[in-house]
Amino acid sequence: MSTAPEPVALLRETLLFDWAKWDPAVAWRSTPALAIALAGGIALGSPGAGLVAAAGAFTAGLGSLHRIRRSRLVPMLLASAGMTAAAFLGMILGHQRILFVVLAAVWAATYALLTVMRGGTSWVAQQWTVWFLVSGALVTAIVLRWPWRRHSKDADEEAGPGLLESLGNARSCLSLRTPVCVYGLRMALVITVATEFFRHTGELSGYWVPMTTLLVVRPDLYQTLTRGAMRVAGTIVGAGLAGLIAAHLHPSPAVLAALVVFFAWWSYSLLNVNYALFTLNLTAYIVFLLSLSGLPAATVVHRRAAYTALGGAFALLAYLDVFRKTRQWIRSELGLDVKKKAA
Repeated sequence: MSTAPEPVALLRETLLFDWAKWDPAVAWRSTPALAIALAGGIALGSPGAGLVAAAGAFTAGLGSLHRIRRSRLVPMLLASAGMTAAAFLGMILGHQRILFVVLAAVWAATYALLTVMRGGTSWVAQQWTVWFLVSGALVTAIVLRWPWRRHSKDADEEAGPGLLESLGNARSCLSLRTPVCVYGLRMALVITVATEFFRHTGELSGYWVPMTTLLVVRPDLYQTLTRGAMRVAGTIVGAGLAGLIAAHLHPSPAVLAALVVFFAWWSYSLLNVNYALFTLNLTAYIVFLLSLSGLPAATVVHRRAAYTALGGAFALLAYLDVFRKTRQWIRSELGLDVKKKAA
């Protein structure tokens, strides 16, 4: 059973910065695709088209950080193909409330089950789920970006199993007695609630609620609280920073594109340094990216901060039973239950 983490340990984990994992190489490798997509959209007089292309390129660039069968290309191909299919299904089922929620829960549970696998398999499943949720509110397109290299010198050490092997191994985790199966059930239930909430509100940006929940829920309460705290804190600070920049610069589309590339660069390079710092830059990147479509930066800032915080709160619903058991344990240790029975 997961227990409630100590606040000091939680704070220490949140403020841990591992600068040895700062990776500017992946940023230089990935951001040119965003710059080309944005510049093309602006040159053609359609910044919104550049936005869509850049969003796909950004996700594909993240895929180059993962490997399946020692290859950086395989996760990118699988993610891009799967996200295209997920976006298509999301648009088709966008008006089918029950089917949409059920499929979101199934995809989320599949992602949770695959987190026990090494390599990029679980990341691929995560992206499929994210894009399905996004496409339920937006019509999107996917741009496939090819990596500059297939292998790295440490590929043999970090390579995970292939997708088919991972799916085969995952079948052994489907017993209800295993922690990973419990994790999958928790994920399915909480994504069902969060997705139904966002569908009920009818807000265009409401998909950030189930998306945040998906990204925050982890196999135990400690990891969930830590990731949730970093996600919410980074989002609030990043949204505030982006709002200040937008308010003082009143940026043109060209300046917005430059800001998108700038914060995307830092998002890539800081991903493994500290999740809160990564989220800060990711939030600023998203604010300026969506501003290219004509949305006021202030509106994006407020929605992003509010819906991310709400998604983090929904993530805690997955561990309500843990809080109850922890409370019972504390009462037992303090002798409160004994006194109650004696009375």
